Amino acid sequence: MLLLPLALQAVNHFKDLNRLEDLELLGLVQKDTGVAEKHLLLGFSSSACEQSVRGLGFPSEYSVLGEHVETGEVMLDRNTELPGVYNISSCNEYVYVPRGGRTREDYDVIKAVDKLQLHNWLFTHLALTMEVINDLPFDVSIKWEDTGRSQAPQDLISIPRGRTSSINTFETHHLRFVSHQPGSEPRQFLRVRVDGSRNTVRLSDFLTEEANQQCLNPQDCGAKTVTTLPNVNNQHGSTDDVQLVEEDMNIWRGRDVENKGRVVRNEVQPKTKPRYTALGFKKTRIPDAVYQVLLNRYHSGEHILEPWPKSDCHTNFFEAPSTMVYLSDAEKADIFAGMMPNLSKWAGGVKLHPTSCYGIRIYHNGSWLREHVDTGDTHIISAIMNVDQDVEEDWLLTFIDHNDNRHFVTLEPGDALYYESASGLHGRPIPLKGKLFANAFVHFKVV
Repeated sequence: MLLLPLALQAVNHFKDLNRLEDLELLGLVQKDTGVAEKHLLLGFSSSACEQSVRGLGFPSEYSVLGEHVETGEVMLDRNTELPGVYNISSCNEYVYVPRGGRTREDYDVIKAVDKLQLHNWLFTHLALTMEVINDLPFDVSIKWEDTGRSQAPQDLISIPRGRTSSINTFETHHLRFVSHQPGSEPRQFLRVRVDGSRNTVRLSDFLTEEANQQCLNPQDCGAKTVTTLPNVNNQHGSTDDVQLVEEDMNIWRGRDVENKGRVVRNEVQPKTKPRYTALGFKKTRIPDAVYQVLLNRYHSGEHILEPWPKSDCHTNFFEAPSTMVYLSDAEKADIFAGMMPNLSKWAGGVKLHPTSCYGIRIYHNGSWLREHVDTGDTHIISAIMNVDQDVEEDWLLTFIDHNDNRHFVTLEPGDALYYESASGLHGRPIPLKGKLFANAFVHFKVV
């Protein structure tokens, strides 16, 4: 059992999954073996019964399950492969595949009748027993938080110092650890998410060497205690270890809220926006004059760390910080002028007004970008322009077209993708393998 800091990653939720190949291309299933890389929860729906599915809390209430769980939706009234794989024929059926399980063989199916039944069925599969060794110099109590639900933390168990206890919990659930010592107020010193990779945990493993040396009383092991886990650092935009103070907890809570909002927005917003093209995207080339402006700035401008709101969860800036080359007003004007005629023509001759040109964003190794739709008022007709890349393999852009078909798009330097960014879900959920991938973005609204 491994305990991980909260909300480092959250559920993507992939709409319009059609084929087993989609699961492979999205990195959810190993291509050669069919083994699931994450716990998978697939919901089966149709245009006629989407509202009943939403009534069961799917997918919004499952958007905070963590980095080892993924959800997806399969539409029964479209020509898709997955219903046949799992012999699904009706709405509100759900398939669970465990992490490490074989996608075609190791799965369970439920026909859910209400929200509680679906919730209990999933968490039965995620149930586990964890042995906790309290090798700290004070008693510890553990509180349990039910993921995605609003109830207050519940007392789970108290473990005297020097003792070991077993607790029954669930993968993805949150645990709070509170120190107790006579004459001192109880104080929370650790808040984590359960990840089922090993069965025994030692509390001192989650404190730095410095914290252990100072851990002679609960005050010294209080809110300033930090976690130091392998391959997990820089988790909210700071170069320091994560300090478990209230500000950090608010950041994690904010990411939960942001991710739930993203999932809901992906569901609702595309249905409310006009469609200007047949598919919603087109791959083409950047006009030569525009590309030259971008190249000149890219090679001569300063590359600086890009600031992100700490609660943002669209990209993993906290693990793989992006850098930016900002554009001058004159350069932005040249890019707007060079892109607007082509984008207007592609969108059926609509009149466009420029709203945003971010500059050149450089993603680095390990970067990913969750599927999302852009700002609904100002980012209507847009373009992604690939300026430069140094990659080990293609970094796939996912796009769901106006017919709800999923596409995997590759871009080379000098390529552009025209897209209706407020109505077409897009992202790069597979981590970048390589040194860098530099894109510029331009957005227009229709007037």
